[in-house]
Amino acid sequence: MEQHYSSPNIAEKEDDLLLLPGGCDRSLSDQRESRKSMSFDMMMASGADAVDDTGVATGGAKPTGPPGSADSLARQALMAAHVLNLIPAEKARQRNFLHGRLATTSLLGAAELDKILPTREVTIFVGTWNMNGQSPPRQMNDFVLPTALEHVPDIIVFGTQESCSERFEWEVTLQETLGPSHILLHSTGLGTLHLAAFIRRDLIWFCSEPEDACLSVRPGTAFRTKGAVAISFCLFGTSFLFVTSHLTAHQQKVKERVSDVKKIIHALDLPRNLTVKHRNKDVTQNFDSVYWCGDLNFRLSEPRDKLMQWIETTQFPLPAHLPHGFMHTDQLTSVLADGAAFRGFREAKITFPPTYKYDPGTQRFDSSSKQRAPAYTDRILYKFKPLPVTMVHRRASNVPPGTKISHPPSPVTCLAYDSVQSITSSDHKPVWALFCNTIRPGIDTVPLAAGLFNREVYLEGMKRRLDNSGAGSSAVCNIQ
Repeated sequence: MEQHYSSPNIAEKEDDLLLLPGGCDRSLSDQRESRKSMSFDMMMASGADAVDDTGVATGGAKPTGPPGSADSLARQALMAAHVLNLIPAEKARQRNFLHGRLATTSLLGAAELDKILPTREVTIFVGTWNMNGQSPPRQMNDFVLPTALEHVPDIIVFGTQESCSERFEWEVTLQETLGPSHILLHSTGLGTLHLAAFIRRDLIWFCSEPEDACLSVRPGTAFRTKGAVAISFCLFGTSFLFVTSHLTAHQQKVKERVSDVKKIIHALDLPRNLTVKHRNKDVTQNFDSVYWCGDLNFRLSEPRDKLMQWIETTQFPLPAHLPHGFMHTDQLTSVLADGAAFRGFREAKITFPPTYKYDPGTQRFDSSSKQRAPAYTDRILYKFKPLPVTMVHRRASNVPPGTKISHPPSPVTCLAYDSVQSITSSDHKPVWALFCNTIRPGIDTVPLAAGLFNREVYLEGMKRRLDNSGAGSSAVCNIQ
């Protein structure tokens, strides 16, 4: 049975339930279709500039028609769903924003956080894929927006290894697939490694300026295929670090992979512009939440024939309540258990088939003369700092009376962890994970991104989205 993952989202004015003319409560999908229809009708009648994918008019159409008419009621319903909150002039006169302190009235403080994120949580999607140097398929929904997702996550990060040569094209493909609700906050690359971080448009005003860092673990080679790239930023008061890496290959080189990880965590110089109370040589200790994905190249210590027999006789996904038959032979599982590398990191349970190595263009495991054994080389790990005592108490206040709390609530929860079997262009399968991450209030001394994002990628992605939708030229997006 296919599961759909839903989680708390940004407060959207009237978006969960819109009372349409006639007083009928309708499903969210029906409401959106009605709003979209009304938006187009009103836009064409009054010369509004455009309508985006959610049915929001981007132009300034003024009401026509007498009060109480169908046209007037339709306009009122649309305005009720999307009107901006009025800002009291007295609030602006008080100059109570940007004090540089943790205050309930600050831009990044508790009051603003509770207004934008009432649950103080965001959803985070992390995807990793070794592309084998191939161009991605034209249709990327299965990876970028898997059918298991009920809502588009708030933060979406893609790490690729052996990436295709056209980075701009890859970023535009991601933007086109995601649509206008998200923007490319930052991207970076080194050799064949690439990392791109997208975020909801309405959250960018609460982000710090993103930073990046990189390391090649083979600095003397002409093609930098092994190493890591990272992006960091703050959202309100929670600091994030996203890392993608490609570690040393081959079955027997576990020590080399462990050495790669140690080099990476001590060489990445982040953050540079954010204040850290206790700066640690281990970069992962300098952030509240860390997500590390990539082709980590750890293998299963079992003969190929035995693994193939297990795969051929097993139905995936594996039942969540049953143990994985071969994870006790997985090299990364052992490394995590004994703390040799990735100290403090966690991984959700794997229920999908091995992601390496396939014959490109097929669902068949390696049939070449090398006969490589199937393995879980492509992984997503996460790490977090405990919540402050005040936030633990706040979370606990929502627990029913009489409930015993044996340990503090985790600030990060993995909601889903899966592979994408339908994509066959590479010898690796993409892997994705969905998380729920608690957000802390912040202070206004951080260097804000102030709305900056990759405009070129956004505009090209929206242009292609429109071109491929079959829409007419009258509905050209006017966000520039």
